[in-house]
Amino acid sequence: MRCGTSSLNAYLRSHPQITVSRPKEVHFFDNQFDRGLDWYLTHFTPTVDTSAIGEATPDYLYSLEAPQRIADTYPEIKLLVLLRDPADRAYSHYWHNRSVGKEELSFEDALAAEPNRIAADPQSRAAYSYLDRGRYAEQIERYLRHFSADQIMVETFEELQDDSEAVYLRACRFVGVDDSFRPENLGEQINAYARYRSPALRRLTKPLPKRLRDAVARINRLPDNGYRPMQSSTRQRIEEQLGPGNRALSALVGLEAPWL
Repeated sequence: MRCGTSSLNAYLRSHPQITVSRPKEVHFFDNQFDRGLDWYLTHFTPTVDTSAIGEATPDYLYSLEAPQRIADTYPEIKLLVLLRDPADRAYSHYWHNRSVGKEELSFEDALAAEPNRIAADPQSRAAYSYLDRGRYAEQIERYLRHFSADQIMVETFEELQDDSEAVYLRACRFVGVDDSFRPENLGEQINAYARYRSPALRRLTKPLPKRLRDAVARINRLPDNGYRPMQSSTRQRIEEQLGPGNRALSALVGLEAPWL
């Protein structure tokens, strides 16, 4: 979550050999599994050119149940994972919650409240897991119990920003499609943070068709979309909490990133 999945999904969706679900996040393997596989498959409309089919639900990485369910359903699947500096990810997550009206606490107070919040119920765990989602090594290890390392490709948000073409090309090769195709939207930032006049209106328009949803969003969006920098002391505390555990990522999946 908040690691660039919307952007990578948009690039891959443009590829003529790739069919991506609508909506982008089906949530089958975490929240909708009891609806059955037939329901899941209604979200995909492959064409005669399709050679790779996928979806992009970020919560699958954080879900406790998804790895086993995916393995039981599609044991040969290929999994693309995007990770981000956990402090930046947590802060982006926090401001996303602010923008949609889910958060009123300060960032520091929200971090202090997190353990009680995520213990409360599954919905709170999903919404307020600012730090816990940054324990990447634990989440990758859950998948490695069910899949081989060569079924999992891990990239970083930072590289997607700096060199989106390189990440896109590796993703194409990983899922086995022609890497000579270049989407027109390659490099565009999708689902970036924005502030809204009415978070409630934004939530109400979620089910609408994308063109109508985007039109309402343009009216509802405030011109100043930035948020203030994180306090350096807060960043240091996050790095101290999450850094040691995440350094295992180098051994697990060969990930090299400045924040490790």
